[in-house]
Amino acid sequence: MTADHVRNPPVLAALLAVTMTLALVTGQGCRSVVDRSRDLTELASTPRESKPEPTSRPITASAPAAENDPAVEAAERVLAASVVQTSENALRPQHIESRGWYLDHGTPIYQAVAQRSPRWRHPALESLLDQPESPLTTLASGAKSSNPEIAATALIGLVRSDETVEPQRLAELIENDELALTTKAALLEALATTSPKQAQPIVEQLFQKRDKLLAAAESTDTSATEALQQQFWISLAWILPPEQQVALFTEQFLQSSPQQQGILLDLLLFYRSAESDEITQHFEQLSPQAMRRLGLWEPYLRSVAPLETLIAQTRSPEFPTRSSAIIGLGRDGSAAAQAMLKEIGDKDPALVQVAAVFAWSLIPGHDQWSRLSESSSWRVRLAVAELVPLQAKYQDVFARLKDDNSRQVREAMVHRSPELVAQQKRPVKSPQVTSPKEIPTLTAEEAMAVLDLIEKAEHATVEMERTEARRDLLLQPEAVLAAVDQAAKPLVSYENPYLFDVLLPQCDPAYRYLQEATSGDPTLSLSALRKLEQQARQEMLPELVLWRLNSHIEQFTPMTWPVLMELIRSDQREAAQQIVRRALAHDSPQVRIAAYRYIADFPLDGTTSPVKDGLNHEMPNVRVAAIEALSSVAGEESINDFVRRLTDSDIDVQLAACHALDAHNDPRGIDHLSRMTYSSSKSVRLKAVQAIAARQQESDIAVLVRALDDETAIRSTALDGLSSIVPKDQWPETISDAISLEAKCAAWKNWFDRQAGQAQREFLSPQG
Repeated sequence: MTADHVRNPPVLAALLAVTMTLALVTGQGCRSVVDRSRDLTELASTPRESKPEPTSRPITASAPAAENDPAVEAAERVLAASVVQTSENALRPQHIESRGWYLDHGTPIYQAVAQRSPRWRHPALESLLDQPESPLTTLASGAKSSNPEIAATALIGLVRSDETVEPQRLAELIENDELALTTKAALLEALATTSPKQAQPIVEQLFQKRDKLLAAAESTDTSATEALQQQFWISLAWILPPEQQVALFTEQFLQSSPQQQGILLDLLLFYRSAESDEITQHFEQLSPQAMRRLGLWEPYLRSVAPLETLIAQTRSPEFPTRSSAIIGLGRDGSAAAQAMLKEIGDKDPALVQVAAVFAWSLIPGHDQWSRLSESSSWRVRLAVAELVPLQAKYQDVFARLKDDNSRQVREAMVHRSPELVAQQKRPVKSPQVTSPKEIPTLTAEEAMAVLDLIEKAEHATVEMERTEARRDLLLQPEAVLAAVDQAAKPLVSYENPYLFDVLLPQCDPAYRYLQEATSGDPTLSLSALRKLEQQARQEMLPELVLWRLNSHIEQFTPMTWPVLMELIRSDQREAAQQIVRRALAHDSPQVRIAAYRYIADFPLDGTTSPVKDGLNHEMPNVRVAAIEALSSVAGEESINDFVRRLTDSDIDVQLAACHALDAHNDPRGIDHLSRMTYSSSKSVRLKAVQAIAARQQESDIAVLVRALDDETAIRSTALDGLSSIVPKDQWPETISDAISLEAKCAAWKNWFDRQAGQAQREFLSPQG
């Protein structure tokens, strides 16, 4: 009897299955180490005013940590994130792998420069920085990772934690070809916030190399390329002295594209003068229609337009034009412009007044901050808290805003005020923000009393009643949130602008993001949905937010739908389920995949038919997700559907069908996997062996042993499977990490021959 004949008899395999026990032993993979250090020549330039240097020890460029360092591996798990963005400029949705970093479009360039606020976001990093305990140990360990994406994210976290990081280390990562463009842009933003004296020459040198850094992905990743190009200019604006900014940006203006011209105009907003120059002469040759076509109309109003044009456009019916003209009044700064701003602050809507607050921030030496801080609109007061100069003469403004009745205004002021920042950073025993768990449960009578106040606040015929109702509501935000949560579904179609536009946004930031998400602006909606998705990871969103999103579902585009689906990923409430049911028929494959994955985790009644429609979709990944969902909602009734998918043209669909059949104890699944191990395609055999090893069944040992005669990658997978299935105390005696792959395979095959021979002898013995 030959060895091959001994290894494969079904009777012996069945007997062997009785004697084996199940155990799980996970293997450790390998990681590649990337270390591409380069030297950057320092450039001589005039340093600007230096900010106080942090006292913490610098994080230097060190060699990657050892492969098995548990601290580094733990940091890698915490900082790992993957976010798929969608290009806004593509004719069809173009998915971009950002590896975690994405641009917050809700903050305009000019506002980010004025407030020196970061625009690049990373969900995993921000969740880590929001934790009450210090994340510095995790970030320091992550900076030692051999994965450049993880190391870059950790270093950015250290910079945002006010730790000293060597600018040279950030520059080396920016030049690393393996990094995503979005990660490079976030690194560039962080580099511009480090020590100006050290960062300025490095940023200038990187700026000179920007064409080379952008060329590699310009044709395939247009959105990320444009964002990185934009970040180069913003970083220069952060580190260069004003006179150098004006000279450089003016020189580059005429030879730039219209899109870059708009960026330069916003960066020059803070240093424009009344004298005529080349930029002003350039716009004298363009009509308003031409500027609109080029996308330069709003930047023109903010930074170049004359006073008479600005005054005329402050009454434009288009809000972007109106707000840009108001900001232009602040750039002009004349007495007539200030008089116009005062009139706007007295009569115009709250959102227009917010633009006026930014305009006042561009005018030095005025005395309007105290008056602005007394506005009846919380949005205006919030803008004041974010923009008021941190000078001693405004202490009364700080005190007033610190005690404001709006939580968002208070937090913004605490975050900015120097004497309050240290107090804010101290550990607190209880969170300042009321979480949903702390919201009281109201009786039916108490909830109705609050809802009656909400009705009076908007619809009472007597102004005195409306005023008293609004005051009473602002004094009990927890009761308001509890009442609307208990009546969430009926309130979806309730028309009450005060409730949704004023009251609820002050009680919970989720409602402020809801306003932006349902504004109809795709870019603003995308940014707001991402913020809601981040909040949903930490705590359950108010149910009314989900119902309102569902009522505005027609506004969402293929760019915003995937984020909406991620937002409700783990939410099993009725409002989330309604969104999922509508997503099942969406044209976007990504949206349908998200809906199928939700149903796979949380089966919904009445979804069998739309899920089955996905089995015939043209895209394989949609068919895979449909099989997984169908296995959850109607697995027993869909066995024949899974069997038909075993002949699918895509190997991943076949594997999904095998898994579904195996989950319902149908042997045709594992039989098909065994047949796939004989395929002429190496990739098919590898995937089949991986699937068999993942089953962790003793009955599969014979198949895995046979795979030890295959190619290297397949043999390694089979070895991992055998090591997981067989208890460690029953492994071959000669197995160790020191021997070669061939020796390990030979040891396991000899072990299997001995086990099979012993099982045969026991079967043939009289006692057997």
